[in-house]
Amino acid sequence: MVNASLNWASLWGLLLMALWVPALVVSLRRFDVLMDLDQPRESLQGLGLTSFLITLAGRCIALPLVGSIMFFQGWRLDPILQFGLTLLVWGTIVESIPSIRADHRALQQRSAAQAHQSTRQRALERRLHDRLWPWVFAHAVLPFAGIYYAITRRTITPLLWDVVARFVVLLITTGVLLILHRLSDGETVNWIPVAVFWVLLVVNVFAGLLPVRAAIRRTQADARRRLEAHG
Repeated sequence: MVNASLNWASLWGLLLMALWVPALVVSLRRFDVLMDLDQPRESLQGLGLTSFLITLAGRCIALPLVGSIMFFQGWRLDPILQFGLTLLVWGTIVESIPSIRADHRALQQRSAAQAHQSTRQRALERRLHDRLWPWVFAHAVLPFAGIYYAITRRTITPLLWDVVARFVVLLITTGVLLILHRLSDGETVNWIPVAVFWVLLVVNVFAGLLPVRAAIRRTQADARRRLEAHG
């Protein structure tokens, strides 16, 4: 059941969704910096990497998920639970804003150091310095990562290949599910269609991995050729 009403829980859900916008932008930019090949490998190991991945998942995935649940389902909570949820949400916001601002300041300083480069040259050099597989998985699981990559690298190829691959896999998934539905009797739940459904769901999530990898490789080769010609 989907419902929504303006109570305290739904208002805090909207507030979390509003916080998600700057948190998403800052997190994608921080991910961009960390996935640069010039970054030392020590920054991608140990507790530092674990903390970064947890923070990234919380900002990019958990915030909109929790906010939408609170907005649509907050009417189910009684006043006492809404009060407890209010304290939890405000605690989350108070803890999140300083870290978001600190990351933003650090990123602004990095951008100022690269201000002497043209936008086109900076985009081409970013392509060459990208770690391949982290960006491939980012296209699959991080919201708007493909759009961010397209804007900052000035290329739509990885995003386009990702969308096409997902669309093709979605069509195949729909056909398979329709066939399974017709073959089942509809009265008992068979474990085979359920297992196939979950397999297809995972395939749909990660359908663009290989196409995006090939597309990023292609854009890196194009960037190398353009920089050599310009140099």
